[in-house]
Amino acid sequence: MNTHGLSNRIRTTWESLSTSYWFIPLCMMLFSALLCGACLFLLQRTTLPDWLLTFIPLVTQEGAQQVLGTLASSIITVTSIAFSMTIVALTLASSQFGPRLIRTFMVDRGTQVVLGMLVSSFLFCLLALHYISAVQENQDAMSLLTALSVVLGVLNIGVIIYFIHHVAASIQADQVIYRCFRELCGDIETLLPAPSENSSLKPVAPALLKDGPFRHTLTADREGYVQTIDYEALATLRNDIVAGVEVIVRGGDHVFPRAPILVVHSHTEVNTSLLRALSASVIVGKNRTPIQDPEFALGQLVEIALRALSPGINDPATALTCLDRLTSACILMSERTFPAPSVINRDTNCWIKRRAFTMEGVIDRAFDQIRQDGKSHVAIALHILHCLYVLKQQLDPNYAALLARHANATYALAMTESVVEKDNAALDAALSRLV
Repeated sequence: MNTHGLSNRIRTTWESLSTSYWFIPLCMMLFSALLCGACLFLLQRTTLPDWLLTFIPLVTQEGAQQVLGTLASSIITVTSIAFSMTIVALTLASSQFGPRLIRTFMVDRGTQVVLGMLVSSFLFCLLALHYISAVQENQDAMSLLTALSVVLGVLNIGVIIYFIHHVAASIQADQVIYRCFRELCGDIETLLPAPSENSSLKPVAPALLKDGPFRHTLTADREGYVQTIDYEALATLRNDIVAGVEVIVRGGDHVFPRAPILVVHSHTEVNTSLLRALSASVIVGKNRTPIQDPEFALGQLVEIALRALSPGINDPATALTCLDRLTSACILMSERTFPAPSVINRDTNCWIKRRAFTMEGVIDRAFDQIRQDGKSHVAIALHILHCLYVLKQQLDPNYAALLARHANATYALAMTESVVEKDNAALDAALSRLV
């Protein structure tokens, strides 16, 4: 496996780990156990300097056990409260913003570190309490171990205060929308990287690519979502065997069992081992991820807007905020270079045809569903027209026709619901400014 393919698998694995509540707490628990073990190993073989004894009171074995027991029981109680608050926040997020937004909450580093700090502190106190009898003859060591536990207890007080504030802030609609937008901005550099002059992949017109006399269709061996595709590995095949590869799927697509994913054009018959290796270049998982899917984070903002426009919630203000963030995201993405649908490797002359993401698809993803679900809200239609006007001012003139189609569709759909002359006049003015 080449380094790029290994990098894709590492990114896929890290995506799974970073959206879990167990990885960072487990790492912090391991560090806490090692810290406690190091303290016990070193302190049994040394004594504290006199200047340090000024800040650390000497304690007896009974006093140390009482302090450690109190801290351990208090921390585990606070930990259970923190986990309960987390579950409540996830429940509120699922009902208010949609179940697919839970990922945005689970990837939050603040919550993961707080939970890790609490459980690792409890583990430290528990281990110290278990081994306290082994250092009872060294009062200095026993006192320092107790002091470290007290320091952890004080830190946990600050941590739980921060956590209460963090949870209260994180479930606010504006904060959730901003976090989705910030995540999208952070992914743009990876999703749409700037073209490199040293890259071996060169964009080419599809008409210039010649198919091989042999065709091998590779199918998915499992159902799921396409998480990553190793285009580098597909483009570095030997040209005397493989002419090129046609990639039928793209990141974010759902594939069914035995659905075609690749079509290999070759000059000769290709052995089974090579076909199996090519099939492994498309990683299919159970969840959709933003690794190679520019529309993933856009979809999260769209889902918040759709949930806000549902009759059960009826919160158009949240949908308006989502439209503002979606417009900003479209402007930022328009400044990037989208992948070419056809590329050829300069070194091997092996080509790739693929379903590439486009700016047109991004704009459609951002506005289509919100326009359809918000047809009964004149304010939504007016704001969509305003956002399209902003995009017309910022984007390349080549997108003017696309924006005009969105504007006409928004206007036509809103006019089927609007019967008030004032609203009709506002819609007419907004459309005339844009088209």
